[in-house]
Amino acid sequence: MIRETDLISYLPPYLAEYQELPHTLAAENPEFDLVWKAADQVLRNEFIATADAYGISRFEKMLHIFPSKEDSLESRRERVQSRWLDAVPYTMKMLLKRLVSLCGETDVRLAGNFEQGYTLTLETSLEEFGKVAELENMIACMLPCNIVASVHNETFADVKGNVWISGAVIVSESMTIST
Repeated sequence: MIRETDLISYLPPYLAEYQELPHTLAAENPEFDLVWKAADQVLRNEFIATADAYGISRFEKMLHIFPSKEDSLESRRERVQSRWLDAVPYTMKMLLKRLVSLCGETDVRLAGNFEQGYTLTLETSLEEFGKVAELENMIACMLPCNIVASVHNETFADVKGNVWISGAVIVSESMTIST
């Protein structure tokens, strides 16, 4: 909340003598508290970093993002931030920057062979729900159609022993995604 509400302090001294006005204003203080909280909420929802679930849902609606039930507020916020800061033209430097922001610096490996066939190999270790879908969207939007991308995501899960979970997403020249 921005401030404490005390409407009685706004009365001029000659009106404070009457008993009705201070009691009436004291009864209205909670209503003004609600107004200040609502105004503060509207201000916080104007920015992606401070928005609550309602504010993030408004950004998602503008960007045509459909969250799933398993998404946390932070993963939804990261997805909105990623799409909001989308910049054209797409360059290798921009792709690397977006990959680092999505995956982190240590969880992504990128190799390109543009002299013999325009192929791009990307290895990630994304564990949070929704980040693989965001990676698929990023690749489908940012890579030109003449580049074949091979994406491999590998995660480690410790469930009654050591288990490696891996999956591959391959984007062909016609931009179809298969798993």
